[in-house]
Amino acid sequence: MRIITVAFIFLLSANGFSQTVVDVSKANQGAGLSNLYYVVGGVPMNNAKYVAIVEGSAFFSDSFATGKIILSGGKMYANTRLRLDLMDNTVHYISAEGEELIATTPIKSILLKDPVTQKEIQFDHSDFIMTLPRVETGWYQLLDTGAVRLYKRHNKTIRENKPYNSATVEQYISTTYSYYILINSVFTHVKKIRSLPDMLQDKKAELLAYINSNNLTGKSDKDYLALAAYYNSLVTKQ
Repeated sequence: MRIITVAFIFLLSANGFSQTVVDVSKANQGAGLSNLYYVVGGVPMNNAKYVAIVEGSAFFSDSFATGKIILSGGKMYANTRLRLDLMDNTVHYISAEGEELIATTPIKSILLKDPVTQKEIQFDHSDFIMTLPRVETGWYQLLDTGAVRLYKRHNKTIRENKPYNSATVEQYISTTYSYYILINSVFTHVKKIRSLPDMLQDKKAELLAYINSNNLTGKSDKDYLALAAYYNSLVTKQ
């Protein structure tokens, strides 16, 4: 009787998991993508939207990447072809018919697979970053988790220029980066790496010493990641 009960519980667990993750791989894309369209929705991509760009990109990556969509309730769609528009803060995906669509339903997170490293790159939408006051609308790349969560914002700006005697306008998109930490439900902009020890007072001395001994300048993700990871390791040891 006990064996039957355990088997039944296992079966329920397996079914629950299958209802949580929808595989939109090539083998399942007919039903999977139709279900994705029904749940997430989508409007066609305006192909003329970015034809005037001569420099830069509105996307995290122009190429579509295999990724996952996580909805507000936690349901995940895996093996979806995605790209993220960081200018308009929209998620683009490929439908079962091969059409590029823009998702119309709020999405909590997307995870994109780096084609080189095969690592997943996670972006969380501001609406689902639990903090007060509200975070500025947009997508934030999650760099590290723990007692302190480290985020990176890709800030896209567009400049238009109409060359002399030209009937068309040229668009130039530039990208700057900013970093944020989330700790104790407080989301704060990190203006420079040497500001972090003051923001994490409980380990200020250790963080300052770590910055100096490792010559961290804050000119790359690597520096911020190293300092956030070091702080999280100190907290974990307590």
